Amino acid sequence: MNTDLLRTFLEVAKTRHFGRAAENLFLTQSAVSFRIKQLEDVVGVKLFTRERNNILLTPSGERLLPHAENLLAGWQAALQDVGVADQKHLQISIGGTSNLWDTFLQSLLPQMAGAFPGLYLRTEINPQRELTRALLSGRLDIAVLFDPPKVSELRTSPIGEMELMFVSSENVSCAEDIEHLGYIFVDWGTAFNLQHAKFFDQAIAPVLHTGQSHIALEFLLTHGGAAFLPSNLIEPLLAERKLFEVKHVYRASRSIFAVFNEESENNKAFIPVVEFLTRRAAKTLSV
Repeated sequence: MNTDLLRTFLEVAKTRHFGRAAENLFLTQSAVSFRIKQLEDVVGVKLFTRERNNILLTPSGERLLPHAENLLAGWQAALQDVGVADQKHLQISIGGTSNLWDTFLQSLLPQMAGAFPGLYLRTEINPQRELTRALLSGRLDIAVLFDPPKVSELRTSPIGEMELMFVSSENVSCAEDIEHLGYIFVDWGTAFNLQHAKFFDQAIAPVLHTGQSHIALEFLLTHGGAAFLPSNLIEPLLAERKLFEVKHVYRASRSIFAVFNEESENNKAFIPVVEFLTRRAAKTLSV
């Protein structure tokens, strides 16, 4: 299998456009079309259809999509393992959802590299479903999640708690004020989303829905509004009275978990990394 064919397939699937895929891959449009035709000849089915000037995946194309992603990621991991085997003695791939990278994991990478000399890191940002699939396939070593999957092969270890405060750009006293300012919904995982309705006496339609706290914070500071944000992130802004805690809305808390595959050959090597994440969470997430 030519990996270039899979890369082209994934780019067309992402852009839904042969021309844009060609630009992104620095190819001609005819070269992209030829590669897709080659891949269709290999698998023996059509992968795309055209409907109203739109490129759509066929059912077979939809089924190929996760396999293509895993094949390419696995091949890249293999190249990395082979290429650094003589120089690095610890190789870890860590994944997380965008909101956890945004508020917790990103700042820990330099510290992790310092704590583990010779560490080789690979990172992945994906929705939880994709991260779980990557763990089970062996493409990912550790996933950091709010809502760990209940899968027998995967081991879950709690590493910390993130406190969420409901803050606004103005000092408000009632739900009507929040609706006037504009509510910013930050996706803090399934459990938070299910409890979300209980935080307010009446439903408030968000003016912005995002999975990243820094996007929400920037919007809040420049445009105004109200959002649930991590205490450690917004405490300095509260002290400077650039933001205000909305007192009549309860604070929320989200547990953070490290998840890894019990059946992995290297699972013993993951334990020190999980312990490091737990120690750092106690400092990073505290106000």
